[in-house]
Amino acid sequence: MSAPVTAAAMREYYLAGDINWIWRMLLQGRDHLALIIGERDQVLLDAWEAEPGSVDSAGWDALLAAIVAHEFEIAGLEAPRWAIRAPLEEPWMPDHPFLSPERVRNSTPDWLRRQNVYVAGRDLVTA
Repeated sequence: MSAPVTAAAMREYYLAGDINWIWRMLLQGRDHLALIIGERDQVLLDAWEAEPGSVDSAGWDALLAAIVAHEFEIAGLEAPRWAIRAPLEEPWMPDHPFLSPERVRNSTPDWLRRQNVYVAGRDLVTA
């Protein structure tokens, strides 16, 4: 996957109102990026430089950008230009089926909180 492919898949499910699949596509894209970074495959890394289209949601767009920037940063690489963004003007938090908004805020990683995006860290973990 690349950023444009990930965003397009997320958008498809966003428009269908299927939040579970939005998450799956986001995390699958992130996991593919992590593998590409780990392998240092420059051709595939270059594919992540391409700016994605909008998911049709400022919050999901910001979350995708923050995750991509974070993956590059933890690998010691320069993040794609499109992934470096100003924080959202208003806080954004996707609905959570189990956690209260307060618990989500308290368990949001700092790198997301700085973007005014609130997602429980445990929701970003994949097997």
